[in-house]
Amino acid sequence: MTFLQPALLIALPLAALPVIIHLIHLYRRRQVKWAAMMFLRLAQKMNKGLSRLRQVLILAARVAAVAAILFVITRPLAGGWLGLTGGAPDTVMVLVDRSASMEQMNQATGISKRLAGLRNVAKAINDAVGTRSHLVVLDSATAKPQPIEKADALLDLPQTEATETAADIPALMQGALDYITTNKTGRTDVWLLSDLQQSDWDASGGRWEALRSAFATVQGVRFHLLAYPQPAQDDLAVTVERVTRRETSEKAELLLDLRIIRHTDNPQPIELPLRFAINGASTTTKVEMKESQLVMQAHAIPIDKAAKRGWGRIELPSDACAANNVFHFVFDEAPVLRSVIVSDDDAESGPLTAALSAPADPTRKYAATVLSPKRAAEIPWDDTALIIWHAQLPKPDDAIARQLQDHAAAGRSIIFLPPESPDAAEIFGLHWDRWESSPADKPQTVEWWRNDTGLLANTRDGAALPIGSVEIMRRCGIVGEAIPLARVAGRQTLLMRAASERTGGVYFLGTLPGPGASSLARDGVVMFAMLHRALNDGARSLGKAQQRFASATSLGSDPSKWKSADPKSAEIVSASLPLHAGVFASGDKLTALNRPLGEDDPQRLTTTTLNELFAGLDFRILTDNLEDGRSLTNEIWRTFLVAMALALIIEALLCMPERRSNTQPVTV
Repeated sequence: MTFLQPALLIALPLAALPVIIHLIHLYRRRQVKWAAMMFLRLAQKMNKGLSRLRQVLILAARVAAVAAILFVITRPLAGGWLGLTGGAPDTVMVLVDRSASMEQMNQATGISKRLAGLRNVAKAINDAVGTRSHLVVLDSATAKPQPIEKADALLDLPQTEATETAADIPALMQGALDYITTNKTGRTDVWLLSDLQQSDWDASGGRWEALRSAFATVQGVRFHLLAYPQPAQDDLAVTVERVTRRETSEKAELLLDLRIIRHTDNPQPIELPLRFAINGASTTTKVEMKESQLVMQAHAIPIDKAAKRGWGRIELPSDACAANNVFHFVFDEAPVLRSVIVSDDDAESGPLTAALSAPADPTRKYAATVLSPKRAAEIPWDDTALIIWHAQLPKPDDAIARQLQDHAAAGRSIIFLPPESPDAAEIFGLHWDRWESSPADKPQTVEWWRNDTGLLANTRDGAALPIGSVEIMRRCGIVGEAIPLARVAGRQTLLMRAASERTGGVYFLGTLPGPGASSLARDGVVMFAMLHRALNDGARSLGKAQQRFASATSLGSDPSKWKSADPKSAEIVSASLPLHAGVFASGDKLTALNRPLGEDDPQRLTTTTLNELFAGLDFRILTDNLEDGRSLTNEIWRTFLVAMALALIIEALLCMPERRSNTQPVTV
């Protein structure tokens, strides 16, 4: 509880006035001894205990009445989740989840989760601390702290506007920790606004333990989580998985592989109008969706034969989540799917070359090249989608280390394999430990892997990869903070993704495909799927027409070079282009930006998981929903007014004289 007029609490000692008046009244009485009162005094002693209790209760009721009226005039606020009973903190940090899923809205009011949360937080800060605390905003899209003068500015800042990006909540928490420790903010309240999307929180990643330990050493930090976990009902989401231009002597057409997902508990057959816009020309096709998912392979859309390259989008009917109703794409001549293997070991590079040269898509060209570590500088960086690095890790100040980092930052993929003699060199926050061998008759197996996303995700039809049958004879440890994707017995990590890179995939695989280390090459299916998924992810940034996910770095270091190619997104400010879905052009290059696919996942974190993530920290959770229009803080002076009235009634009842007996005296 806090107060809008806290200065008036200085009058709270006035509640002791009834006690003071009572004591003064006692000392003003004159005592006169009278022998005839002896028998009356003896009778009074019999009722002395009850009389004294009655006087104490009367005084307590009077004190409560005065205290209640004092609380009424100080205008108390209820909102225990704020944790502000100790007064205003020195600093208030507001962490804002600006991911695409936060734009789910109440269709009756048009208010999104993001906007509803910002309004509630702004009002709560105004009511609770006003301008007595230093206010700082940190958003998930830019990750840059922004001081503000007053809480109302939360509703107008560019840093709190809608985006089609994903949120990295652990990185957001790390940004808050860095700001607190660097600026020595004193007593700090950290308010986090989120919809608890599982893909944004990365609860199974390895960063939360380090965050908890670091925050536990900082004094005076309290967390307040305002959560909007309610998923949208009957939500539809569309994605385009592949676009191919095909031309014959008679016609030209685009072949689209697209997927429509419906989040509902009881799917019923519905008819959907799909709107396709190709280079500005629109067509509409009606399809029937019978289950919770509709997959359309090689859906043909006729185009002009003169249109060798271009852009397009597919649109679903409007619903509560507008962000996932549209998917943008571009098309051009498909680039070669090129991979480079850096290795001196033919026994290991041979299976990798064979897998990467085998065409997973018959319409694409594949090329795999093997280079020795001494020739790593010859890698054709601009044309390579995937690099497999089976050599000693480069030193941080080596030129090749900077080139690998730039390669990942451009959206390409890298898979690091352990060398025979690992050293202490580190890259992307990870380094190799030592090799461990399993008994010859007891090879290790994969006991856990992440099957919802990444290199080991289930297939399109939902079937799991046969990862559990892979045998691991030798495994090299991986040291550092990253996202685990697979573990063997004893929770030892086998495959990790570097947590510092969100644009490209940087992976560390703790074994080799050769027969002396694992059965990856022998079984083939898992290795083939892993390699080609990494290759396809890296190929998104190849060629002059590229598909990328919206993020702060999706258009490079200078977004001003890009202009909107689609009139639908022409009003976006150039500085925020990378954060929004659309089609953008720079010279002869076309890039289609879309929301990350994890934003379509309806799964949310549970309260149990949140308690585990914040274990040992001072935190509070307030769950809200778009249909609830109540404020986070409410004035409760009426409650104290009722309490004052009850205290006066009790005091009056206790002061009433005893009823006289109607019994007549008996005469003898």
